[in-house]
Amino acid sequence: MTRDLTRERAEAFRTFGFVVLRDFFDPGPLAAEIDGAMADGLCTRRSDISEIQFQYVPMMTAQTPESLSLLDRAESVATALLDGPVVPTRAKGVRYFGGSSWHADSDGPLASMGVLAYLEPVSSETGALRVIPGSHHPQFGSAIRALVAGSLTASPPPDHVIATDPGDVIVLDERLFHASAGGGIRRQWRTDFVKVPVGAEAVRRTKAYFAGLYPPDWDGGYDVDRYPTYGPDWLASSRPAVAQLEALGVYELAAAQETFMRSRRRTSAPE
Repeated sequence: MTRDLTRERAEAFRTFGFVVLRDFFDPGPLAAEIDGAMADGLCTRRSDISEIQFQYVPMMTAQTPESLSLLDRAESVATALLDGPVVPTRAKGVRYFGGSSWHADSDGPLASMGVLAYLEPVSSETGALRVIPGSHHPQFGSAIRALVAGSLTASPPPDHVIATDPGDVIVLDERLFHASAGGGIRRQWRTDFVKVPVGAEAVRRTKAYFAGLYPPDWDGGYDVDRYPTYGPDWLASSRPAVAQLEALGVYELAAAQETFMRSRRRTSAPE
């Protein structure tokens, strides 16, 4: 276990699907870095997925050392919680607009976790994350999914509001149902982790997970040359995850997506 993660917190994560690590990092430098990435890297208007409105820029290059440092620290937490070596998706700076309805980030069999931090104080009235504790467990999650597919108006689920201050980190099982309400524009840093797969079936599931993250026809609305999914300094580093991601074909997936995004910029450029 890391010094930031007690055995009790690890058990709470496995039971409830989330844990909060208070005062985990210095928020000032990261907030400035996110602002810089947003100013330099955004190309198009906000994205809209299932009524969730946001903008984001990957922060995996030499231009974003604070992000990479926090990713490295988060990796040790993920390794402890997932009981073995892990690989990251990508770290990114996100700007959210308004709230989001109840959803889970994953409904597959692969265990994955998100590590996220808000750069503004958030509470129940200002867009804090709301979670349904325990909904990452398959049977409970199926019941919540059926409820969401119907209507939550008559019987809203019992939820827990995760109020945080800048510097706090939320560790979230991606199968956990969560939402937010209220609040205006707020910044978030996030990265996700999956366990290094062992065995053919685990490799297949992990490859499918990454294929879902990097569809070849998705335009994220940012400058892929200035802020690539995995920057040259990442690829040249000695991190074990670098070779592991290559073996899973992740760089090819990210490159195909970035090629599509470049083509969109050329198509939309004024003559």
